[in-house]
Amino acid sequence: MVQIVLLSRCLAVRHPGLFWLFSLLCCLVLLGGCGSKQPVQESPGASWRLPHDDGTSPLTPTELAALESIGELDKDLPPQAMEAVAREYRHFLRKGRRTMSSFSQRSEQYLAYARKVFRSRGMPEELACLAIVESGYRTDALSHAGAAGAWQFMPYTGKKYGLEQDWWLDERLDAYAATEAAASYLQKLYDDFNDWPTAIAAYNAGEGKMRRAMQGVGGKNFFEVSARNHLLDEKTQLRNETLQYVPRFLAVTKIMRNLPQLGFEPIEPEDAPEVVRMPVKPGTELQAVARAVGLSSEEFDRYNSHHKRPITCTNRITHINLPEHAAKSGKEYLHSSHAGQYAGWHVAKVTTSADSWQKISRRSQVPVERLKAMNPGKEKLKAGHMVLVPRSVNMSKQAVNSHGAAPRKARAEAKPGQKEKNTRTKAAQATQTGRPHKLKADETLYAVARRYGVSLKQLQKVNDITDPAKVRAGRVLLIPNGKKTVAEQGPARAGASGQLGTRQRESRAAKHKTTYTVRASDSLWNIARKHNVSVEDLKRWNGVDEKSLRPGAVLVIGMR
Repeated sequence: MVQIVLLSRCLAVRHPGLFWLFSLLCCLVLLGGCGSKQPVQESPGASWRLPHDDGTSPLTPTELAALESIGELDKDLPPQAMEAVAREYRHFLRKGRRTMSSFSQRSEQYLAYARKVFRSRGMPEELACLAIVESGYRTDALSHAGAAGAWQFMPYTGKKYGLEQDWWLDERLDAYAATEAAASYLQKLYDDFNDWPTAIAAYNAGEGKMRRAMQGVGGKNFFEVSARNHLLDEKTQLRNETLQYVPRFLAVTKIMRNLPQLGFEPIEPEDAPEVVRMPVKPGTELQAVARAVGLSSEEFDRYNSHHKRPITCTNRITHINLPEHAAKSGKEYLHSSHAGQYAGWHVAKVTTSADSWQKISRRSQVPVERLKAMNPGKEKLKAGHMVLVPRSVNMSKQAVNSHGAAPRKARAEAKPGQKEKNTRTKAAQATQTGRPHKLKADETLYAVARRYGVSLKQLQKVNDITDPAKVRAGRVLLIPNGKKTVAEQGPARAGASGQLGTRQRESRAAKHKTTYTVRASDSLWNIARKHNVSVEDLKRWNGVDEKSLRPGAVLVIGMR
């Protein structure tokens, strides 16, 4: 400033014209400098009251008042934290308004219960809003990382806090049981960090991650870590998801306590029905319970989405949730003889893709429609599938092969009303047959029928065989009517029947003989199977064996 004064005096003496120009420039500079140094008078909340560069309108006085409302979890927030909260708050009031409206409406059924749980443990009730941030209170929510349910428990953490997960049910999807588990987990995190915002951040990031970040920057809580997070190495840094998680939760709590003032549809969580948790017998059909208590399938599933199967676990007692008004009728049904009707069923593995619901129906005497109803989504069975079937059903490959497939023509001609009756009849016939017989490599159906003294037609009918040429060695056949083998009928009868059978076969062969030219790929067994005769007959008719069989040889074959 001194130099400017001396220069101006010099100009005034030596160059009067330049003095006036210099004076004008100095005035302009001083005026500009004073304007830039003038302090802006702002209230403590000015940083979040100013319009943002996201194209949204500034907050109204009502919205500002709701933002500045204070609860147990958002008091004494540092200025930088309040700015982040305001950013999330503005998002849910503008671009995310429809999402916020949907979340608040869905939470109505569960909020009163969750608040009651936290209140009973001496914890802040507004922790109930954490499930809104986690999933929007969607009980069936599943993440790519494997978290599930309204409270987004990972499998290990869920089991650690008592949420069962197996083939039958996943209690992470039970909003009520998961709320109890979440309260236990959050209390543990608060005991670790002695600060609710930090405990909430650890719920998202994991306690180990939160503790390492605090140690890395020497911070005492989440907000101190958030301010210095950029100083940490990439492995130790909190993810952006966690940095936004706590401000988003605090923003949601401010909106939830001011829904009507902010133009959202009001909710009445206290009017939601009380929930009663009831034990259920093993093997109880869930939709039958829903019908008994007067709930639609959708409404019943909202309370019980943790059950993954149409029936409850068949080897232990489990639980269902019912609204209080349905508890009495539910209790009556669950104590009646109707409950537990499927206790005799179990989970079984499909051993071969040749099995089908039709075959299982014949083996179990259970209609196909009921089997499918107990196994939704499994129209076609494949090896390795796990299915619900009666315990008495043999699911082995041998059992599947022994029953074969129902004749296509018979299935097409069966009347709808007779389908279940036919299934029971065939299953009964199968259980009344005699011994099983495993088809050997050198046997044909004709040879087996002759051995047991039954007709080929009977053997095919009992075993549902339409094409004898497609029967493979190793298949277990059921012999009709419990006939004895020729050897078991006694020496005299065996000799008589053997001699009679030989004379008859030779007589037929003489009257009805044909020839067959042997190919390079042929064997006596496949030639016998093609013509439905025995290998022994081929050998006797032609005086050959496997060693002497040559391509181009002409064999005589006696027809049946």
